[in-house]
Amino acid sequence: MNNKKSVARPAFASFLTVLTLSLAACGGGGGDGSTSSGRQTSLPLGDGKDLCEGLIIDKVNRPMTALAKPGVGQFVIDPQFGTTIRRITNVGGTGVIKPAYSTIPAWNADESYLILYQTNTANAGHHLYNGKTYQYIRKLNIDPPDLEQFYWHATDPDILYYIDSSTNTLTRYQVSTDAKQAIRTFSCAAGQVDGGNDPMYMSWDSDLIGLACEDGTVFSYRISTNTLGSAINVINASLTAPVAAPSGTQMFFNRSNRAEVRQVNSMSYIREIAGMDADEHGSVHLLADGSDVFTAVQFGTYEGSVVVGDMGTGNVRVVVGPDTGYPYPPSGTHISGVSLKRPGWVAVSIVGDGNGQSLLDNELLLVDTNPGGQVCRVGHHRSMGDYGPQDYWAEPHVVISPSGTRMLFGSDWGGGATVDTYVVELPSYQP
Repeated sequence: MNNKKSVARPAFASFLTVLTLSLAACGGGGGDGSTSSGRQTSLPLGDGKDLCEGLIIDKVNRPMTALAKPGVGQFVIDPQFGTTIRRITNVGGTGVIKPAYSTIPAWNADESYLILYQTNTANAGHHLYNGKTYQYIRKLNIDPPDLEQFYWHATDPDILYYIDSSTNTLTRYQVSTDAKQAIRTFSCAAGQVDGGNDPMYMSWDSDLIGLACEDGTVFSYRISTNTLGSAINVINASLTAPVAAPSGTQMFFNRSNRAEVRQVNSMSYIREIAGMDADEHGSVHLLADGSDVFTAVQFGTYEGSVVVGDMGTGNVRVVVGPDTGYPYPPSGTHISGVSLKRPGWVAVSIVGDGNGQSLLDNELLLVDTNPGGQVCRVGHHRSMGDYGPQDYWAEPHVVISPSGTRMLFGSDWGGGATVDTYVVELPSYQP
């Protein structure tokens, strides 16, 4: 355990005030603090309800039993965990419709829209759905460098950002009108600009983003001030990009597996979260006190399915692992920390043994990573992941909703030929 001196932080409510002020000053969002859709630009917290209410918090084996795949639009009750799992797509053939990735919000700010990715069909691409009824709307007219690299605005539900892959232009896209606004075009000595091979979300005021060129040059960009950070070339950085911390005050950077914290404009080294392997699946997110953290599965110095590294202090806590009474971390773990209105709550999908007979195998978890928070078991996702016919595409890649009350995942439902999308509607969810 790293015992570096703690750094004092403002209360999270103060951080939210900063977010609101920065948005009001942002030229791209309207100088008067309004947005293109005329909706509120603050980032309100949830209503404080216990997201674990009605969920199971034990550590006993709950062997998965047979459960018929529901029809599209229908729901089933998980036999072991009692939760509602609703199927929302029907791709057919050998196609795939699933969330883009665990670190990228699928829902927009008010959860009225939902984006899913479709592949292995003639209609491949990003598709828009109603975020409440799950009804299909249309295919989106966006072309990011990779399927995961789109970013819903944190407070304006009608806006998302992406890099146009044909022009290297950061683009502001208004979903309701299909209108595009070029924000800035970037240039690289070689190749394309993108968010790296393990992209994560922007800062939680939707103002700061980390980007990379194919030659290994990495940099930050702040939208409100049109500030391009110093571009540096880091050895072995050709496949990664810096990640804007949710606070917008620092960057997370995977440098040769090391979890580093760097300054925003200069990309200068600040500290390392010692002992954490940045190559493992994880998510950069906030805690309720405003701390920026990197939460990931770890198999080395620290062992656990959920391990939290503090970007401000370098301290590390094991939340789900042998030290806290859970098994050695199974394989195929992904973490989603994008519950923007409930900071600290993360969703976790684990494949492990696809038969789901032991604790954590084939499970979905809802974890409060704030100190002293609960670990809640949600259900079996019933996907075989890399062991099924769809291989990578059948990894569940769970995504938590901004309110923390729903969890989205893909599943081949026992090794089937197709992958469809399902939603767990938690007891705390109010339609």
